[in-house]
Amino acid sequence: MKKSLFLAVSLALAAAAPAYAEESPWSVKFGLGWVNPKSDNGRLANAFDAEVSSELNLTPAIEYRLADNWAAELLLAVPFKHDVELNGTEAASFKHLPPTVSLKYLFAPDQAFSPYIGAGLNYTLVFDEETRGPIAGAKLSGDNSFGPAMVVGFEYRNNSPWGFAVDLRWIDIDSELRLGGAKIGDLNVDPIVANISLSYHF
Repeated sequence: MKKSLFLAVSLALAAAAPAYAEESPWSVKFGLGWVNPKSDNGRLANAFDAEVSSELNLTPAIEYRLADNWAAELLLAVPFKHDVELNGTEAASFKHLPPTVSLKYLFAPDQAFSPYIGAGLNYTLVFDEETRGPIAGAKLSGDNSFGPAMVVGFEYRNNSPWGFAVDLRWIDIDSELRLGGAKIGDLNVDPIVANISLSYHF
């Protein structure tokens, strides 16, 4: 009788264990992002060809698992600072903060190697515009940007709350510029962003 009772309790506890061990839908990432603007970033004032520098900075992210194969992600960042060349001469710089919300499809969410693809929206705040060189002293301002974004990548995690992720993003970032209050054209950044991150699942 005692053996039967012990066996029944053991089986009940074993059946209940997965419920207690069930993973939270929340996860976070701590990463580095390389923002690489496209070449030929626009012609300003019908006279100057703009080129925006590539930059590296921290890119944390928060993710929420909506369903087995779907997750929503908010990509954050420490502000990036880019230099701008006009006709090959350094002429300005600006900072931007590009939070991006994406809906991702996870191809193999229960496997150690889990590739994903997704799409979403980006809102880029442009600030701390500065001028130098041929336009030093002139007041430069850029509009904030709102546009689509796409992501493809993978996460590797093997029976641990910790993992790592690698992904590439394309983000549509365009800012209308004003110099001394006059419109001079659009700065088309449209970068490819390469991220490598350490992930943690709660």
